[in-house]
Amino acid sequence: LVRALTGIDTDRLPVEKQRGITTELGFAHFVLPIGASEQRVAVVDVPGHERFVKSMVAGATGIDLVVLVVAADDGVMPQTIEAINHVRAAKVPMIVAMNKTDLPTANVGALMQQLAQQSVLVENYGGDVVSVEVSAKTGKNIDKLLEMILLQAELAELKADPTARAQGVVVEVRKEEGRGILITVLVQQGTLRIGDVFVVGNEYGKVRSLFDHAGKAVREAGPSTPVVVLGADGLPEAGDAFIAVKNEREAREVAAKRQEVLRTKGLEPTK
Repeated sequence: LVRALTGIDTDRLPVEKQRGITTELGFAHFVLPIGASEQRVAVVDVPGHERFVKSMVAGATGIDLVVLVVAADDGVMPQTIEAINHVRAAKVPMIVAMNKTDLPTANVGALMQQLAQQSVLVENYGGDVVSVEVSAKTGKNIDKLLEMILLQAELAELKADPTARAQGVVVEVRKEEGRGILITVLVQQGTLRIGDVFVVGNEYGKVRSLFDHAGKAVREAGPSTPVVVLGADGLPEAGDAFIAVKNEREAREVAAKRQEVLRTKGLEPTK
């Protein structure tokens, strides 16, 4: 569905097993001309099975809208319920994309009923949750889904200042031999550039390299852009705030204060 929605076809997007499930986080970014302006859209593709849901929730502070993808032939599965509960807890707006509606085994009516049992009432079932019947395979209603995403962004008045210092949220952290700590950051405000000093969670660092969703090296990343950052001195966690600061002295001071607060909390007796 990410490929159908963004038009981006790259092997750097999520790896899939033979049965078609997403097995790791994937990221895409694209720009749409809307009148005289532009809409920048960042997509974070999160696997639906339970062990990955925590990653989605941790990064929910950087997510403005969730597109819940449910197969119209399979219906609501345990991982769908898990995702619904976490989205509700995070208080993030949601659009339901009913996928695989091109299949003869698709049953949209049954799917809407199953969603209603989870207190997700879509518009065609008398509720207020936006839903779109799509097919990632044929491209059916992908344009309508995109239209609904942009409408929700407009209603929420999502805006950003590209001239400010970069701010964002960590959506994935990994450590690679020979490269070090790689942090995937969703930039929300400002523009992140090579050489910027930053604080992320209780750690700090300096941007040595930036890579886009396709693994290509870039010099900067503006608002609504997922980017992989190389240069952190320690391991942050998914969901940590990422903030560019003036210099390394300020970064060290902020990180030290946060680490002290963490240590103090650890020493407090449990009540």
